[in-house]
This record gives sequence, C-alpha cells and structure tokens, in this order.
Amino acid sequence: MTVKETAEKAKDAVRSTYDSTKARAGETYERASAKAGEFYASARERTSSASHRAADAVEHNPLTAVVGGLGIGMLLGALLPRTRKENELLGPYGSKITGRAREAAEAARATGREKMDEYGFKQTAKDTAQKVIDDAKQVAAEAGKAAAKSAKGNEGASE
Repeated sequence: MTVKETAEKAKDAVRSTYDSTKARAGETYERASAKAGEFYASARERTSSASHRAADAVEHNPLTAVVGGLGIGMLLGALLPRTRKENELLGPYGSKITGRAREAAEAARATGREKMDEYGFKQTAKDTAQKVIDDAKQVAAEAGKAAAKSAKGNEGASE
C-alpha cells in the first residue's frame, strides 16, 4: 500500500466518522428540540390554566381584586420618591400620608396573600415552577446522554 493510498484511506475514515457524528448530532438536536417544544407547550398550558383561575377568582370576588389593586397602587406610590413640588404642597403632612399609605399597602398585601392561599394559587404556582424545573432537568439530562452516546459510538467507529 502506498503512502497516497494510506492517506486516502485515512481521509475516507475521517470523513465517514465526521458524517456519522454530524448525523448523530442532528438527531440529538432534533430530539432535544422536540422535548423543549413539549416542555414549552406544557408550561404554556399550565400558565394559561392559572390565568383562567385568576380571572375566575376576580370575576367571583371583584371587591377583593379592587382592594388588591388599590393596595398595589398605594404601595407603589409610597415607594416612589417624592418630588420637590409634592414636598412644597404637602409639607409635614407628606410623611404622615406616606406612612399611612405604607401601612394600608401592607394590610392589602397581607389580605391579598391570604386570598391567594385561600384560592390555592400559591401552591399552584409552586407546583408549576417545580414542574418546569423538573422538565428542564430531564431535557438537559436526555440531551447529555444522547451526546455521550453519540460520542461513544464515534469512538467505536474509529477503532
């Protein structure tokens, strides 16, 4: 066998290994992509379900939603810095108003938390987040296994 023939044979072996690795990587990518799509659809469905439950809760208890919204608005207003004009107009009453607004906002927040717990939203959100994390771990693990399997398969092909 000549040097040229040996080089040609090595070139063919490298090309074959490259093509095989490329095909396996493509298959791995396709599987991971499909899993990610399933994961996204599942997360989207759970989010939609939680959104519908929240809408139903607001529809059945509009007063609670209004109070919660007012509480959030008051909290944001209390947290934002005062302008010079507000200081001029409100003077010493500004601090009293801010303090009372913070107290009211905290009370509204506590009530909102209680209602969310009452309707089961807190646990649902935790469960959804945990499911998303678990699904992401599974997709990553499967992609890693497929990549390792592909790499091991290529080692055997080159021997």
